[in-house]
Amino acid sequence: MKIVQVAPDVYPIPPVNYGGIERVMYDLIEELVRRGHEVFLYAPKGSNTSARLIPYQHEKSWSQHEILKYVSATLPEDIDIIHDHTHASIIGRVGLPVPTVCTEHFSANCPVKYPVYASRTVQERYGGNQGFFIHHGIRLEDFEFKESKEDYLFYIGKLDESKGPQFAIKVSERTNKMLILAGPIHDTAYFDKAIAPVIKANPNIIFIGEVGGRRKQDLLKNAACVLFPTLCQESFGLVAIEAMACGTPVLSFPSGAVPEVLQGVPDFICTNVDEMVQKVLSGDYPKPQLLRDYVKNNFSIELMADRYIKVYMQVLALEHLYYS
Repeated sequence: MKIVQVAPDVYPIPPVNYGGIERVMYDLIEELVRRGHEVFLYAPKGSNTSARLIPYQHEKSWSQHEILKYVSATLPEDIDIIHDHTHASIIGRVGLPVPTVCTEHFSANCPVKYPVYASRTVQERYGGNQGFFIHHGIRLEDFEFKESKEDYLFYIGKLDESKGPQFAIKVSERTNKMLILAGPIHDTAYFDKAIAPVIKANPNIIFIGEVGGRRKQDLLKNAACVLFPTLCQESFGLVAIEAMACGTPVLSFPSGAVPEVLQGVPDFICTNVDEMVQKVLSGDYPKPQLLRDYVKNNFSIELMADRYIKVYMQVLALEHLYYS
């Protein structure tokens, strides 16, 4: 097939550090190209891809209008299908004369003809059980496995209240274990008030900012446990499968699609900080190889690509019936 993939105009593909949408897109595109599909990628300048890159000409601005205008004016000929990953599904909303699949990467309704949600939970709660759901996948070999762990806790994600770093800090304080916090500061007022004073007062709490590449790998694979105490209605929870791919347990609150993603390891789901503290203190986790096997069997890039290709074919068949 000839497939156009449309990215948001925020981070390059793959992202250097933060950027879950861009990581998912990169792995999917590389797998589609590996399978022989001809893929065109609209993405910010500086992106690195095996697809044919069509870089945005406007400055990064979260400008949906600029993305739509540029894609509409430069769309290659004879495209079979468009896969829209933009935040507002702007390509799918306008109805270009090419069948368009739209992945909703957040917990929200995607009011387009062919929406794809990252979990059954979001499809049912927000999407009215319409469209499709496809779990995110990762390339297992990109995540180093390690059997033995060091004695620190790891939090990676946005440093804002909805993602729950304040609860990770409480777990660290009550277990007297080192906590490494990694991620971008999206809410400076919250960080300055709730996080910075704790870091200053407690040498066990270490903030390292955004991380990616080798450093992220090392932190994930060596951690005794990854804490994911999110309050968000998570559409998926990519950090959970990244941690488990390294053989590292991940403890989370049951927000959004987290119970769906962790359904094979339900003991990782904690109802409150007290429960999370007890599980950290007990250290009674499944063997690391079982965690990696769980990711391999349920959340691989190969499975994700298989499912997207199936959706592409279903949409093309539906469009053929509609217009014939």
